[in-house]
Amino acid sequence: MPGYRVLVADTRHAKLFELETSKSSLRFVDAIENPHTGKHERDLVSDAPGRMMTRSGGGARSTALTPHSGHKQHAVTQFARLLARRLSSETRADKDAALVVVAAPRFMAELQGHMSQATRKRVIRELRRDLVDAPRLDLQRRVAAAVKPTGVPATPRPRR
Repeated sequence: MPGYRVLVADTRHAKLFELETSKSSLRFVDAIENPHTGKHERDLVSDAPGRMMTRSGGGARSTALTPHSGHKQHAVTQFARLLARRLSSETRADKDAALVVVAAPRFMAELQGHMSQATRKRVIRELRRDLVDAPRLDLQRRVAAAVKPTGVPATPRPRR
């Protein structure tokens, strides 16, 4: 049984690995792609947002009906939900494995927002780095350093 599940993700790609110990090598499990975030916003929609005419006072006013967030951001949100569900199913399938999440900083915040409480409890390390396209040996070195027990007890930070 693996000791760690490692998710390496950004807004376009995600890779899932298993790691037995901090000294073993990463074993590739799966790759998940998000084809929508590689496109321009104009390629994701069929036409421009609608317009609305209002009459107030002495004249007419035209207002564009733009969404609060773009279609590209919606695609990123959907991808984060998909990955959060995948992590949840991985933690249910293997009760002993701890999670290590490596993601681009902005995407890490999006991903955390969609993770369940049970999944967040299983995350032992978070690396806020975009390492999806990093060479496997570099990724191996960084993940091993993150999960390696230091032997020094963690001291709480003083409050300011």
